[in-house]
Amino acid sequence: MHNSTKHDWLWMICAVLFVAVVLIGVRFGSTILHSDFVFDERYITVPINDLIEKGWSVQTAIDFEETKGPAMIWPYAFLGELFGGSLNALRLVSVLSSIGCMAVLSFIASLCGVRRSGHLAIAVGWLLLPYVLVFSEIVMGEISFILIELLAVAVYVQARNHYKILSPILFGVLVAIALHSRIHVVALVGAICIVAFLRDGIRSWPWWVAGALAGLLRLPLWFRWEGLVSPKYQNLHGLGFRLESLSYLAAALVPFVGIFAILAWQRKPNRKWIFGAAVVGICLVFLATPDLVVPSTIDYDNPTDRFQGIVGTAIKMVTTNPHLQKVLLAMLAAVGLAGLVGLHRTSQKEVVARITFFTLTLGWLLYAFTQGFVFDRFLMVWAFLLPVVWWKQLPRSLFLLQSTAMLVITVRLAILWL
Repeated sequence: MHNSTKHDWLWMICAVLFVAVVLIGVRFGSTILHSDFVFDERYITVPINDLIEKGWSVQTAIDFEETKGPAMIWPYAFLGELFGGSLNALRLVSVLSSIGCMAVLSFIASLCGVRRSGHLAIAVGWLLLPYVLVFSEIVMGEISFILIELLAVAVYVQARNHYKILSPILFGVLVAIALHSRIHVVALVGAICIVAFLRDGIRSWPWWVAGALAGLLRLPLWFRWEGLVSPKYQNLHGLGFRLESLSYLAAALVPFVGIFAILAWQRKPNRKWIFGAAVVGICLVFLATPDLVVPSTIDYDNPTDRFQGIVGTAIKMVTTNPHLQKVLLAMLAAVGLAGLVGLHRTSQKEVVARITFFTLTLGWLLYAFTQGFVFDRFLMVWAFLLPVVWWKQLPRSLFLLQSTAMLVITVRLAILWL
């Protein structure tokens, strides 16, 4: 092994250890080990605990009531029972999943040319990605789901040079597993298929076939549940047409990709694209304004709309006037879509950046065809490659600015939930 390669592996190991030390430090240094249910833990742990306490059966393993699928519930139940079966034992599964995410993310980064200390910068980016630190410490479905997504991306990126025959098969298997956790992986599948087609044309067909076959494997669960999620939650998450979802998520994109609007604006040919995207964001909000009022209770029997998260909270902290809230939301949506377009305009040669752009874009557009709850945190399952993109694409000054903004958000969320 060449010395430079050895050094890269050492840096990668250090990056993973850094994430592990931080997460374990937060686990024992915060109040989380002494906390009752956090976020959605009171709901998500019910089917997991049923598997642990009542054993495995069709009723407990398939016909449970939750918005997540069995590919999330089963691993938590199996590993959680091995670790003792308590709430904190289940939380440990999230910690380990996040460490695994960093290992795969660092491997992908190395395939994309990241060297030496860059892996530590990406480790910091991973921990500061909105919601990652908090969700790495509690029982939520995002982190374990992202681990499967990262493995799927690693398979595709590695296949550009090696294992070109077996890789689409493994990709299809991983996508099928991810689809049985949550449906959001369809955006990543579409993104990888598009990126593969742009590179290889008709020869990209194995990736399209693998994605389609994986999708067909999700149909039996869809038919059994008679919807995207289990029957109890179908009024909270289901199919429909609603532009308000696009309005809100456009604004929610700001913490993730808003920085790329600045980067792209520095290059004069990009300015018309940035300006056009901003206009679309403003018009979208004024055409379809989401209601930021959050009901105090959840109505499981009737269709329920709820727009909630970093953006909604920030706007309501600034003003309670609905007209001013609309203006602020329009401004944020302008920056969010400008940043998304900026990501595309400044990252057209980087495979990971292209996958991120198409994943975020397709995921954002898919929410035009949904009803029910919309949270900022939905974006994190499409933004998981951004730590690599930030490091590779941003000048160091903008990388520092992005990291500072993420640090503020992360500290705020940690204080609130941990």
